[in-house]
Amino acid sequence: MAKQLKQIKEDYKNSSTKEIWQGIRDNFIYGFLGATLVVFIATRADIAVLIGYLLYYFFLGKVVNRPKYVTSLGKFIIFPIPTALGAFSGYKLAYVLSLFLAANI
Repeated sequence: MAKQLKQIKEDYKNSSTKEIWQGIRDNFIYGFLGATLVVFIATRADIAVLIGYLLYYFFLGKVVNRPKYVTSLGKFIIFPIPTALGAFSGYKLAYVLSLFLAANI
């Protein structure tokens, strides 16, 4: 474990701030969009499902075509943490948005 933490610190030192924040942003959005779909489907908000799928698959093209994470920093920090936080945020906010859509349709 200590060796892995040392490697993550080294990877962090060798990465640019821009590269790290772009990864965090992209992974957060990826998790967010994926989680909103589950809520929209469960609440049967059809227009939100359609828009959610469009946004998700457009963004998925960006995620799939980017370079793979080869460092410990990318594999264990930059991908899973922002993606999980984005998914949780999407789950919470999509429900509020679904209620708003249902009230206005």
